[in-house]
Amino acid sequence: MGTAVGDRPARGNAHHQVIPLWWAFLVSLALGLAVAVLGTALHGQQWDFDGLTLPVGAAAAVLLAGSVAVFVALWARNVYFAPVVGGVAYLVVGLFAASEDQPLVLTDLGMEPLLPSAVAGSIWVFGLAVVTVAASMVSWWVLRPRRAIRPV
Repeated sequence: MGTAVGDRPARGNAHHQVIPLWWAFLVSLALGLAVAVLGTALHGQQWDFDGLTLPVGAAAAVLLAGSVAVFVALWARNVYFAPVVGGVAYLVVGLFAASEDQPLVLTDLGMEPLLPSAVAGSIWVFGLAVVTVAASMVSWWVLRPRRAIRPV
């Protein structure tokens, strides 16, 4: 079994099937939407310790978004699907935050007094942007072609 010039040998599983791009794109869109909805529901969870409010839900939502983005990119073996997941999630969360009547995500840190839910909302919105870039970089690092080590 030879390989063509430029072909990368399969890692681990020789029976790996190639995922069609259209299918990976649809899965990325669906999971981006799911991350936005689940992360928005999760980001409001807070723990109170002697007057200190910790936005653990926002941190968990950001972790969820990053892990799903990396998972999809590695599953599809294409680094471009990590920002698709994060981008769709960011667009939907932006729509949730921009709602005129009843925003689901508060991000106004200029309120007096500062609401813990606004801090959690800001962590969710801005953390989603940061974790999308980080997930893309992690996916690129894992999927990058390896150079063959040549004996000296």
